[in-house]
Amino acid sequence: MVEYKDVLGFEQEPLESADFASLKEAVEEARRCLNCAVPQCRKGCPINNEIPQFIHALAQGNIGEAAEHIAHNSCLPGICGRVCPWEKQCEGACVLGKKGKHVEIGKLERFVADKCFEGGLLPLPKKGDAVAKVAVIGSGPAGLAAAHELLSRQYDVTIFESASEPGGMLMFGIPSFRLHKKHVYREMEYLQQLGAVFQFNTKIGADKQISDLFAEGYEAVFIATGAPVGWNLGVENDTVDGVVDAQHFLTQVQQVQLGQAKQEDLPIQPGDDVIVVGAGNVAIDAARTALRLKAKVTIVYRRAEKNMKCLPSEYEAAKADGVAFKFYSAPKAVVGQDHVEGLQYEKQQILEDATMVPTGEFGVVPANKIIAAIGNRPELDCMRQFSVDMNGDGYIFTKDEPYGMTSQTGVFAAGDIVHKPATVVLAMREGKKVAVGIDQYIKAKHLMAKCQ
Repeated sequence: MVEYKDVLGFEQEPLESADFASLKEAVEEARRCLNCAVPQCRKGCPINNEIPQFIHALAQGNIGEAAEHIAHNSCLPGICGRVCPWEKQCEGACVLGKKGKHVEIGKLERFVADKCFEGGLLPLPKKGDAVAKVAVIGSGPAGLAAAHELLSRQYDVTIFESASEPGGMLMFGIPSFRLHKKHVYREMEYLQQLGAVFQFNTKIGADKQISDLFAEGYEAVFIATGAPVGWNLGVENDTVDGVVDAQHFLTQVQQVQLGQAKQEDLPIQPGDDVIVVGAGNVAIDAARTALRLKAKVTIVYRRAEKNMKCLPSEYEAAKADGVAFKFYSAPKAVVGQDHVEGLQYEKQQILEDATMVPTGEFGVVPANKIIAAIGNRPELDCMRQFSVDMNGDGYIFTKDEPYGMTSQTGVFAAGDIVHKPATVVLAMREGKKVAVGIDQYIKAKHLMAKCQ
């Protein structure tokens, strides 16, 4: 891991100025919690975090106890407390939110995580004899959660990462103005303290095969490679020069931030007139990033504002930054022969029954760059090398027992590569569940060996 350079200065923005300035402020917010008999906030959390318990402990000023409650279900609280869609999950379910202002659960979670890291309060359990060796392919949320759970169960864990730095989409997919990379690095360093070994610049399926891992003594392999490849726009002329994949663009920007690439080599340059097609969080991230590179940015979306897949808070942040939006505009073709000159769209109309229909009225939004942000998929060529059953798009089929095992014995998978791109916390949940499946499989295997 290298020192993060932040060449573009994104992390210098005061984005966390809204965080609690002191323990007193955090305790005051925690004491707003009603301690509901049936906590809706916990029901709204995909990993069933012990939210009332950690907030109650923090309300008493006990950061260590609060951290213990969080750790029962979450291994990345400093990250989840920053990028989770709280408004659709825990905070959105908070009873106080229905009467006024919800408890700031995300801020409280990251406050506890930050104080534990700063004060050296994180537990470092003693390592006993290793049960077995497990290989984890990919260091995104699912891989990290699985590694953390396996380490707690006394396994030797090696994480193979094709990139030069850890974190997967946490490092290369989420812009640093939303997630300071120091938070990613400290989580990796903690995993190393727990015993995890990272091997960077190693692409399983190209540099090394899964069969090689078994030959090296790994008793199980966990695939958590995510879905890093963007879909094409799917409109006429969408391969012309100047059409950019959102995920690739965000990755290139992070490489500049790391000092591994030059800003002048980025596909978006100061003064560019950029269209972003899409309305999810990746589209918003790409638009806000392009804006920070001093481009003019317009998001073109075929439906209404209320239909956007991104979080409402991210939409508001983009508008505040200066991103323009053009709704009810279905992309039809990229304009330009040798290079992008604009995007042709067809105006849409919403009927009384909410059906969207084309109007037959066309227009063109001028631009010299178009960023496609309409979704991601697995890297199909690499997936074929894994020799596991999958669908035509490269998503892996897994079993319920042992949880997460693929069609190949001893090979497991979880996260976006199985369930399609979703949230960080959902990938974490699946990674942890599959780690339990791996533990059951290996221990059953060892027991059967003793019976022979």
